[in-house]
Amino acid sequence: MPQQRVYHDYVNEKLVPYWYVLTFKPCEIDWDKSVFYFDVIKPFEFIERDEFDESILTFSLKMSDFLVNRDYPNKLGINIKTIKNRILNNGIDPYVVQQFILPYPDVEEILYLVPNKRTMELVI
Repeated sequence: MPQQRVYHDYVNEKLVPYWYVLTFKPCEIDWDKSVFYFDVIKPFEFIERDEFDESILTFSLKMSDFLVNRDYPNKLGINIKTIKNRILNNGIDPYVVQQFILPYPDVEEILYLVPNKRTMELVI
């Protein structure tokens, strides 16, 4: 499961989210699949924007890369097939990408998609 962080800064003494960042372990993403679902952990770890690790190869996501599926409650999906194509079009090997970043203002939209509480279902 990726590490999830929201990088923020203070604007007019107000906490403003700037980036939603997913950091993966090496080989954690199966680039042959079309979708990667992960558990959404809330509250997120809030880190100041100047602490972002620029040494990790990062690729920018779009809001349209995220998927919500009723069959996977409490999970968020990312469209790996589309992301992989964009990475390849930029001349990058997807297997070296270990981090995704979603910039502001899409951060606020994705935070609304995330459930405020976790639900569990029991099937007998």
